[in-house]
This record gives sequence, C-alpha cells and structure tokens, in this order.
Amino acid sequence: MGKRGIVFVATIALIVLSGCAARTQTNAVARLTESDVRPSALPSDLVGIWNGAFGPHSADAGGRGAEGTITLTINDDGTYTAIERRGATTWNHSGVVVANGRTITLRNSSGQSVSLVHRADTLYGVMADQRSGYTLQVSVVKKSGALANPASAPSAGQ
Repeated sequence: MGKRGIVFVATIALIVLSGCAARTQTNAVARLTESDVRPSALPSDLVGIWNGAFGPHSADAGGRGAEGTITLTINDDGTYTAIERRGATTWNHSGVVVANGRTITLRNSSGQSVSLVHRADTLYGVMADQRSGYTLQVSVVKKSGALANPASAPSAGQ
C-alpha cells in the first residue's frame, strides 16, 4: 500500500471518528436540555405573599376540622411555599407554580396539584382536602407591597 492508500484509509478513519464524536456530543446536549429545563418566568403580578382562608364547599360539610387559614408565597423563580393553619396545627407545603392564562396550578413534589383562578389580586378555587376528605373552597388575596423575593439593596458605591 502506497502513501495514497495510507492517506485514504486515515482520512476515512478520521471522518468516521469525527462522526461518532459529533453524535455523542449531540446526545449529551439533548440530555442536558431535557433535564435542565426550568419553568418559564411567572407574570410579575403573581409573585408575592397571598393570605386567605379555606373552608367546606357546602354549609354542612367538614365542620371546624376543615376550616383554616393559608399564607401562600409565590417566588419569581416559579416555586411556592404555603403555610396552612387549622386551630393549633400548622402544615408546610412547597412546590412549583405553573401559570396558564388566568389559571395557576400549584404542584408539590408528591404530584398533588391544586388549580386556582387568578383575578386581579385574588386567587380562588376548590380542592379536595386530603385530611378530612371534603371539598374545600379556598381564596387568597395578595398582600399589597410585599414581594416574595425583594430586590437587593444597592451597594454604597452605586
């Protein structure tokens, strides 16, 4: 085999190897893209602290065990925390917020979700209560002037 043959074989080998490397890199980029997807930014009017109450959907359902207050904090990164109070008992919840037009969905890590309608400074809806088994109505109002993630104070040099 002459010099031409060696150059030809080396060129083919180089093309094959660069094709494999490109395919591996493309797959790695695709895997990163799928796993690192972050929720889209929320509308700014959703971000903040919301206070309200929940209770039985009908007058005779649930009694006092199904009534309480809730403080919902929606962060600008698409996450939320909620503090639910019933009498002397408090529960904490957290998860992600998905906005879809006038509706938002709060999803926790166990897959449970609650959809609420967004109208002006109010979020409201109904949900199944995991503790009492009743259907509850919930309504929260945005606390005016409170941001979930307040902007950093400018440094002295700015």
